[in-house]
Amino acid sequence: MKKILALILALVMLFALAACGQQPAAQEPTEAPAEQPAEQPAEQPAEEEPTPDTITVMVPPVSGTYQDDIETWIADFTKLYPHLTVEVIKTSWDDHNGKLSTMANAGEAPDIAEVSYAAIGTYVELGVAVDIAQYMDPERLADYDQNALDYMSIENTVYGLPLYITIQALGANKEMLEAAGADVAKIQSEGWTYEEFLEVIKNGTTDDCFGFVFANAGVTASDFLNIFGVGAGLNNAFTDDLKYAYTSDNMLKLLEAVEDMTKSGYMPNYGVEAGQRMVMCQQGKAMIFGKAMPLFENNINKNNAALEANDGTAVENSIPVQYAFLPVPTMDGAEASCFGSVDGLIALRNNKTTDEHLKNVCLFMDYICSGERIAAVDQTLLLEPVCQTGRDAYISPEGLDEGNVASAARCIGLVVAPPAGVTAEQSAAAKTIMDEVIVPKFQALLAGEATAQEVYDALSTAAVEAFGADGCVSGTL
Repeated sequence: MKKILALILALVMLFALAACGQQPAAQEPTEAPAEQPAEQPAEQPAEEEPTPDTITVMVPPVSGTYQDDIETWIADFTKLYPHLTVEVIKTSWDDHNGKLSTMANAGEAPDIAEVSYAAIGTYVELGVAVDIAQYMDPERLADYDQNALDYMSIENTVYGLPLYITIQALGANKEMLEAAGADVAKIQSEGWTYEEFLEVIKNGTTDDCFGFVFANAGVTASDFLNIFGVGAGLNNAFTDDLKYAYTSDNMLKLLEAVEDMTKSGYMPNYGVEAGQRMVMCQQGKAMIFGKAMPLFENNINKNNAALEANDGTAVENSIPVQYAFLPVPTMDGAEASCFGSVDGLIALRNNKTTDEHLKNVCLFMDYICSGERIAAVDQTLLLEPVCQTGRDAYISPEGLDEGNVASAARCIGLVVAPPAGVTAEQSAAAKTIMDEVIVPKFQALLAGEATAQEVYDALSTAAVEAFGADGCVSGTL
């Protein structure tokens, strides 16, 4: 009995221990699962380096220091855009247009080139001019004055950016003018007639001094017709109703005036190079010269200072000159006017042009046409900038002759803008007539090898072929 009780007691204790959580002997631990690597972010594509690109720009000496200044601006630009390289083709005023035309026709146009607004149609017609609004930031394009952009546009398409709006007329040696009987202050404030002008240049002509010279060698002959032509009522190549104006009697009258001046010896009977007309005035070999701009006051004063300092930098054989900026004389039946021109930079296509390249081209073109760069150019030229960033950086020059300032202001108010609606085809045809007919015939007129009537007849024939008789003016404007 005792043995049975002891056995029962042992079983009760065993069950009690199990109830208190007594576990059987520990088993061999199992191997822990391998540690999983932390989740990595998706790999980001490396930022692409900008594609290197080279931009070419062709410029004449827009100002006395422009071709040097542009090198500085390029260096500054490439610091901002290291992947871009800019190469400059420097030209003279005499060879710029011819070289540009040759390159464009060969499909090798520079990416950017300086042009006058009258030449834009030629490159549009050739198919190499670029609609820059497609490649420029609209906010940057809005920086430029609309009236200046209008000059750089054809049929509401903008092909370039303006550098300046300038007036071009006549310059003179003031002391010589007064000695020849001219009332300089009255001429500057009120203008003068062609008859008064003719009398003055007659009185100012001597054996070693012409009364009047004009830059009219080669293609610059067109400058005479544009600038002096406003005095004959020829404000533009086309009238407001888009008829070709140079077939009018006004043109014949202008050509007859040139014929008379050369035959009388008041004006050279040969073409004067652009770089020589002011030099002739500085040397006392010419009393009045053209084309002239207000900025020439700086050139004359600088030469006077060099003469006084005797530092060897003055124009050879030059004399002290007090510069007078003058309006063009007005012929009978015409209203007083002044030739205003917009020169700017246009973007051009060549055989290697791509859309991405054109974005870079317009980026650089905008850079050198705005801000401190254009303010420096216009200050040198004594002109107001035509973009807001340029005006913000502009500092007005001091010490200018008050008569010249007043004369320039009066002339600016007389500028007649080109008519709206002239097509690229009309513009290109007018330039062709100018370059291939009028300019060579004008040189023959100067040399006495053609009469005014013969020049007029030749240009009229070419104009009727280009525009039709109904597209040309007959009679007086």
